[in-house]
Amino acid sequence: MEENKVETNAETAVRFSARKVAKFCVITVLAISVGYIHYRYVSQLFENDRNFSYLSELEREMSFRTEMGFYYSYYKTVVEERPFVAGISKLMYDRLVEYPKDVNAFNRFNIHPEVIMGALYRYFEPYLNTTKYRQCHMVDRGEGLAPVESCVGLGQPIFFYLEGIWWLAGLTVTALFLHATALSESILGGLLAVASYFANHAECTRVQWAPNQRENFAAPLLLLQTWLVSMQLRDSHRRTTFQLQVSIFILNCLCLLFWQFSQFIFLTQTAIFFVMEQFRVIDVKALCIFLHSHFCGLHMAILLLQGNDMLKSSLYASFFVIVSAYSLFFSSLRIKVQNRVDLFVELWLICLRIAIVIFAAFYLKKLISNFLEVQEDSHVWDILLSKFSNYKSFHTLIYTCSDVFDFLPFSTIKKLFKSFLIPFVILSVLNVCNRWISDAATECRKEIDDLTPTIEKDGEISDESDSGIENSDTKLRKRKNVTDLDLIDKEIKTKLDCKSNIENADVVIMFLKHLKAEPAIFYNISQTVVYGVMAVLVMRLKMLFTTQLCVLSAIMMNSNYYALPKKYKRYLPFFWAVCMSPLVQDLFHSVSQEMSHIGEFSDISQEQLMEWIRTETPAGAAFAGSMPILATILLVTRRPIVAHPHYEHLDARQRAYAVHKVYGRFTSHELYQELTKLQATYLVIENRYCYGRSTTGCSFRDIWDVEAPWLVGRAALCHTLLSEPVEHFYPVFRNEQYAVFNVHDYSVRYMPRSFDT
Repeated sequence: MEENKVETNAETAVRFSARKVAKFCVITVLAISVGYIHYRYVSQLFENDRNFSYLSELEREMSFRTEMGFYYSYYKTVVEERPFVAGISKLMYDRLVEYPKDVNAFNRFNIHPEVIMGALYRYFEPYLNTTKYRQCHMVDRGEGLAPVESCVGLGQPIFFYLEGIWWLAGLTVTALFLHATALSESILGGLLAVASYFANHAECTRVQWAPNQRENFAAPLLLLQTWLVSMQLRDSHRRTTFQLQVSIFILNCLCLLFWQFSQFIFLTQTAIFFVMEQFRVIDVKALCIFLHSHFCGLHMAILLLQGNDMLKSSLYASFFVIVSAYSLFFSSLRIKVQNRVDLFVELWLICLRIAIVIFAAFYLKKLISNFLEVQEDSHVWDILLSKFSNYKSFHTLIYTCSDVFDFLPFSTIKKLFKSFLIPFVILSVLNVCNRWISDAATECRKEIDDLTPTIEKDGEISDESDSGIENSDTKLRKRKNVTDLDLIDKEIKTKLDCKSNIENADVVIMFLKHLKAEPAIFYNISQTVVYGVMAVLVMRLKMLFTTQLCVLSAIMMNSNYYALPKKYKRYLPFFWAVCMSPLVQDLFHSVSQEMSHIGEFSDISQEQLMEWIRTETPAGAAFAGSMPILATILLVTRRPIVAHPHYEHLDARQRAYAVHKVYGRFTSHELYQELTKLQATYLVIENRYCYGRSTTGCSFRDIWDVEAPWLVGRAALCHTLLSEPVEHFYPVFRNEQYAVFNVHDYSVRYMPRSFDT
């Protein structure tokens, strides 16, 4: 018998192990497959939009507008500079972006993705510069334009750069599938999340239109980090704590390196974990483990960013320090809730602790900022203030006039309802809450039943059997056996205590004691709410919100949270079929609509400007103008510029403010003084900014009228420069869209001395 039992257990273990291996293989294959599909999908969308494979190298670089061109210029520096160390040195002492200052690009900008991919290209360059990975052909552009050479393949640096971005986009969907599958404990849940992502693709990512924006590098890493944090919350026995800690720490560091906004996301994450500890969803030990990974990631990121002041003085760092101090010294100061008075006091103390932590974090941030003399993130608070008040300034309008920094439009919410994403999330949350409440109610009933004295078990005569002769005899026989009066007295007191406990028991306290929220799901729901608030305030952040909604929708497939009775579960397939039909319909419509978009990049006026700068200006000539065109000049011509599109620094904002005065109602002398301080050699004026109008008050003329209302009534300076001769500004180039002026001081002239002979 024992041998048979051992064999049966061995067979069960083998079957169980084989099942786990098979499930792991299926999940791995599906994760890689959906990631590859998205990789091909976004690369094709980008190609359709710009006809990228048939553009010249100049046109490709010009298509990277504003911040995209600014960041790509650093990749170009790493690839082209010989040797590699010279390129790194040039980034650490960069005189091109804020001429004539030396700028440490590693410290100021999030350029680590460009450095990593540039280093990879340099490593593989001997293998890539072959006809297998690089093919060139001539492209006839028509319209009287000269044909251009177009090279494609991984051997071309720009295609290698984009290929890395497309693979990261594929990793985003892979991470989404893994996270949704783990959270829902169902492969169907992962597939539902991926289908929702594709159905709402335009709301989830901009990678196909703006490939190298910082969020596209950080998005897959943020999803992986959230997945691992959820797994850590579910690991109650902490068997994989070390492995998860190391992985989360590395991902935290990379996110902070790749995207400056990651610090605000981690701030909300830390706040959610602190609130979870306050409401006892997690214990203090789990909070400390979480804080440890953020401690390592934050300090490593500051080290690799070479002491980035914005990160050191961030609210995230201050909040982290305060919560860590609370966990170390004050987390044990909690009261045990036994009645409603204790509950009221504890709730009041929770609110007080949260308020104290928030106030202390803001105060510590102010102290650090004043000590370091840092005002890098002041524009963030100004933007938030402008969202909730009538406050407006040049810098806030530069942001809020852009669609991506506006409030979330109602059309996005309508789209999410149409694809059934929001209804799926609502159903998932209701199922989860119903399960938590029903489990707590069941446990509460059990405790009440355990406290209830069972009269029949104790042998007392009930009303129904008080006339039975047999029962009376039995009672007498039992009573004869009980001779110890102390024992009888103790039994009576026990019964009276049980009755007293039932009468005095507070059902609300008992219910709350048994109410157990699953930490992983509670965290993901809370993170979704936070992302929703952020998306409502800044539309650009809707990709975080929509992607997290896709993750939450997968919980609908978790059979552990079905609210239906067992007899109705057989009808679930019909329910899923009805629910999925709008999603599938919207999925096909969204994919076909995006794939049907065909475009082609062409900007002849800008191309003429770049060619003129390349051939007619000295290599050391410094340019001033609007931020988008300066980023293109920096990338294409490698000429120094005096302002740039990266707005996360006080000096950069002041430079942009000074240069953009050309589109205000200032005098030419005021502009000349500003450009002289910046040592600008040339000024570029764009007709669309000078003569452009806006119905929403977002033209440069409208922005300057808000910033300097006392100048209203004067003519715009750019109008004067473009229409008549002005002292200090000598026109040297002009076409349909652009005009270039040489900034020259006529009042200072070199007059050689003459001698009579």
